[in-house]
Amino acid sequence: MEDPSDLPGINTCYSELDWQSLWFAGALGKTFQSTDGQVIKVTDFGFWNAGPGPDFRSCVIQCAGQTLCGDIELDTDARDWEHHGHGVNADYDQVILHLVLRSPQQCFFTRNRFHQAIPQVVLRPEMLAESAVPCRGMAVARLGRCARPLSEMGEGKVQSIIESAAQLRLENKSRFLHRAAVAHGREQAVFQALARTLGYRNNSQPFFILSQRLPVRRLLQCDALEREALLFGASGFLKKIRIEDTHSQTRGYLRALWSEWWRHRDACSRWFEPSQNVRWNLAATRPGNHPQRRLGAVVAMLQNWRSVCGPLEDATRWSQSAWCATLAGLRHHHWSTHYTLTAPPSSKPLALVGETRVHEMLANVAYPLLVPERTRLWAEYLDLPALLDNQKIRLATLRLFGRGNPLADKFQAKLYHHQGLLQIYEDFCLEDESGCVACMFPERLKEWS
Repeated sequence: MEDPSDLPGINTCYSELDWQSLWFAGALGKTFQSTDGQVIKVTDFGFWNAGPGPDFRSCVIQCAGQTLCGDIELDTDARDWEHHGHGVNADYDQVILHLVLRSPQQCFFTRNRFHQAIPQVVLRPEMLAESAVPCRGMAVARLGRCARPLSEMGEGKVQSIIESAAQLRLENKSRFLHRAAVAHGREQAVFQALARTLGYRNNSQPFFILSQRLPVRRLLQCDALEREALLFGASGFLKKIRIEDTHSQTRGYLRALWSEWWRHRDACSRWFEPSQNVRWNLAATRPGNHPQRRLGAVVAMLQNWRSVCGPLEDATRWSQSAWCATLAGLRHHHWSTHYTLTAPPSSKPLALVGETRVHEMLANVAYPLLVPERTRLWAEYLDLPALLDNQKIRLATLRLFGRGNPLADKFQAKLYHHQGLLQIYEDFCLEDESGCVACMFPERLKEWS
């Protein structure tokens, strides 16, 4: 029996749901080659199906000089089409493309009930935009061999290396965002990226998937109450809330949400069920970072969408100070004074999007989108101050400079310092499996010096 890890196309870093999300985001591109050599071009990714049947509905592809309209199914294994009974299920009659994560050496063809062949594409890790978040752990916390050649370099040379690494990181993020813009339009790409950033590290994927399944165009067509009901209902946050467990000031808000949500729940309520493998991570989450409160920030953004999105759609309209002021000034009648749906009101208003989160949006959304279109913004990006560090940055600093090295403090003052350190850490420290012995970074440093 074949080992699944050896089959072409497999990437065990990502679950099937992750691959669905990456596909739908356009992170793998729009042009592919099928297993029988045909060129497949996706012209419309359709919508992510919430019910039974294929994963994506109302899609459009170009294949063999023809335009095909229909559905797309993504399976872990090419054999799953038959194992899951898709070939005899009428729900799959309109499938026009079968995506698989791995394919055995023996060919397994995809056919519907009418014995019509369906093009098959194997998704491979190298198709991904480089900024897709990798599933890697932590390197050992110790001084690396690169510390010595770095200490022998001049400060200006070290500065140049870190700046180049930061530029590479920004370019990778830019490719990912612009692929999403090509797949679904720039406005949707901005919405997905901002939502993902509001999810913080623990909940970025649930926020990303929610923004994919409730696209911004649909939400903006709703009135404010229906929009909120969709977001909080589809996320599963209304399911287990009992009115009697809430504060008196919250009950009217909850009743209003439920008055709208009941009309949509049959279509959307299963998105965040355990069977869908999308879970909110509430472990060690501070009240201010609770995903319910972050979702309240999404609601406030949508209420001011033109002011939030407009400067990111046209680089000539960009003003960092104005955009940051817009985010800092977001307000909501409930979420400006509440942490969760069951929490009592706070004694004073709370910022929906804090300064640190604004800087994360600048680093991960605004400048990756805009710098390639207006290169003078690179100097503006270099001037952004660093705010909070994290464990990876601390480990990278320890490995590159050691404890107590004055250089370590000099290269942690700016946001791009952190970004450059992270890029070096991920490209070398996390890719090295030799305990630093065979890492190529020290040799590269000697060449550069």
